[in-house]
Amino acid sequence: MNKLDSYRKKYYENKINKAVINRGGRLNFECRVANPQNVSIGKGTYINGGYIFASPNANIIIGENCLISYNVHMRTDTHIYIEKDKPINIQGHIEKDIVIEDDVWIGYGAQIMQGITLKKGSVVGAGAIVTKDTQPYGIYAGIPAKKIKERE
Repeated sequence: MNKLDSYRKKYYENKINKAVINRGGRLNFECRVANPQNVSIGKGTYINGGYIFASPNANIIIGENCLISYNVHMRTDTHIYIEKDKPINIQGHIEKDIVIEDDVWIGYGAQIMQGITLKKGSVVGAGAIVTKDTQPYGIYAGIPAKKIKERE
């Protein structure tokens, strides 16, 4: 990494970390954050990279000692698409918080959908799409993510 890239990296990390309600967690500079005032990262948590998209009226709360791999996508809103007589782009959005409790590991490329709670000690496998809350210490994989076993 050259000197200019090093300065850019430092600037970006400082900008995001000051905006995120940071309680001792760390973000890699490759992490993209929307509405950082609605994002809280607990002590000992590290986010390698990806998309942490809190909407204006919903929060992403990440507990302590979590590991979040590259290209993980979290988003607190989704489109409403129920009415078939109206275009989806005018039906609005649903916004719901995402809560990640302590000691959670999320693998590469996983997606965490709006309104989900990942319970304490959960593991989410690479590429999984989490559409339902997890159980404490459960290990989840697949599309949609399903519990495959428990941590012992």
